[in-house]
Amino acid sequence: MGGMDTPSRGRWLAFPRILWLSLLAALVLTLPTAWLGFMSDDYIHLLILEGFPAPGTRWDLFRFAGGDPAELQRLMDEGPYPWWTLPELKLTFWRPLSSALVVMDHALFGRNAVGYHLHSLAWYLGMVALFGTLLRRLLPGAIGALALFLFAINGAHFMVAGWIANRNALVAAVPALFGLWMHLEWRESRRPWALPLSLAGLTVGLLGGESALGLFAYVLAYELLGDKGGLKERLRAIAPAALLGLVYLVGYKLRGYGASGSGSYMDPVGEPGRFLVGALARIPVLLGGVLLQVPADLWVAGEQLRPALVGLGLLGLVGVALLVRAAWPSLSEDERRHCRWLFLGAALSLLPVAATFPSNRLLLLPGLGGSVAVAVVLVSAWRSRAHGWRPRGVAAVAAVLALLHLVLAPLLWPLMTSAFQQGYAQTEPSLLLLERELDYSRLPQQRLVVFPTPMPMISMYIPATMATRGMPKPRAWWTMSLSPEPHELTRSGPDSLELSLTRNEFLTSEFETVFRGQRYPLRKGAQVKLQGMTVTVLEDNGEGPTRVGFTFDTPLEDPSLVFIRWKDGALRPFTPPAVGERLAL
Repeated sequence: MGGMDTPSRGRWLAFPRILWLSLLAALVLTLPTAWLGFMSDDYIHLLILEGFPAPGTRWDLFRFAGGDPAELQRLMDEGPYPWWTLPELKLTFWRPLSSALVVMDHALFGRNAVGYHLHSLAWYLGMVALFGTLLRRLLPGAIGALALFLFAINGAHFMVAGWIANRNALVAAVPALFGLWMHLEWRESRRPWALPLSLAGLTVGLLGGESALGLFAYVLAYELLGDKGGLKERLRAIAPAALLGLVYLVGYKLRGYGASGSGSYMDPVGEPGRFLVGALARIPVLLGGVLLQVPADLWVAGEQLRPALVGLGLLGLVGVALLVRAAWPSLSEDERRHCRWLFLGAALSLLPVAATFPSNRLLLLPGLGGSVAVAVVLVSAWRSRAHGWRPRGVAAVAAVLALLHLVLAPLLWPLMTSAFQQGYAQTEPSLLLLERELDYSRLPQQRLVVFPTPMPMISMYIPATMATRGMPKPRAWWTMSLSPEPHELTRSGPDSLELSLTRNEFLTSEFETVFRGQRYPLRKGAQVKLQGMTVTVLEDNGEGPTRVGFTFDTPLEDPSLVFIRWKDGALRPFTPPAVGERLAL
């Protein structure tokens, strides 16, 4: 088998030993995430399970906005949804199995997040074990063994394994991957009993979340490029899964699930043109994450960085494709057959996840075929080295890929764990200050007016965190901006303020467009009325507002208003400036 299959290395880079090694590596890398605690959406789910009013329910936790203007108006009046939220915004995702598992966690562990995390860890280990079983069947040599190890240690999987609310990706993937395995048993081994098991696995995956559609992409890819039968036979074979997927999509839409009105989330079925345009930029960024370990989450750092991310993704695609082509003659016919459909499946599985902004949390299923592509390159390069063939360009690129996937990828686990711990450390001082400086007895009558923070979504999730700590619910929590740009605050009158940006515009950054897409602009003169506050767009530059005015129903010194800003590493109450004065934020 070549240099990478010599006896000294074959003991490790061979099944079944590599499966146990991969599981051990996955356990070591994921275990520290068990002490991360709850994060962001986890607090919202926790409050729903404990009876707090919210758009979602305990069996439908992933309903964030249902498209009901009256419901959205209440969430803007009381917070934490910001004033620019589109009244018809819909962000609802049908994940009943994932919701039920969180309900089970809450019944078993209450507010002990360690139990929830260990549950997620078990799903990740199950994913690695199942993928290993599949690869042992398809690619039993060094390529399959290395692909499994690369998948297990991939730091891009940190979010699905370490963030409780994102466990739904695993709950969708594991049973659907079993469905793919059974489809292969039905087709390759001619076992009729495997077909119903395949459909059952795919169905359970869809109950976990819509990301299971990525495994349908692999089923389709297998019938297009992997099976040896004739066209009619392959069309008949794909029909059961295709019918299941169609029934699911129709039911999903008829039950009112999906996304509309948001700039970050798109509906591939309801707005295919907009989805395809967005996917042209998003998919290359995701490819950069799969092939080069470039964190796709850098997308939210700003539009200036996005062309570079797209370029890196395309560069990675071309580079890996050329190296795979060079390695192709060294593969057996069966290896080539399975690689073909696994590569196509990975590409097609990028389409469903391109419906939202790029993030490493979306790379789980594209990483199945992606890990095989990288393994083909690395194994081929090692074999060529052993045979004395060392083209400098090939060797250099393969060495870079080895560094990225065997060194950087596992390092992302502790780096991301540390980053999330530091994020929590930034939130904790704010909570302690607010607990100390706010009057609990008056809080239910007070409106908290919150200005920008270095991490935009902090101001969205702190109210939920406050509630879990037993703080009374304020009358309102008004988020004035989520823009990452520098702000300037001006006192324009006894009861009014103006907020402007020193560069760019409001409502164009990724987190701002979650709540209102740029197809629904707020132009100069537009007004949004909340209970106790009227927001007026005073200036815009054609792309979005640049200066916004806020008029309150009482003078700013009234004790019913509490103004909060980020200063010295925490959110702190502050006194607004005098009329006519300005304050840099």
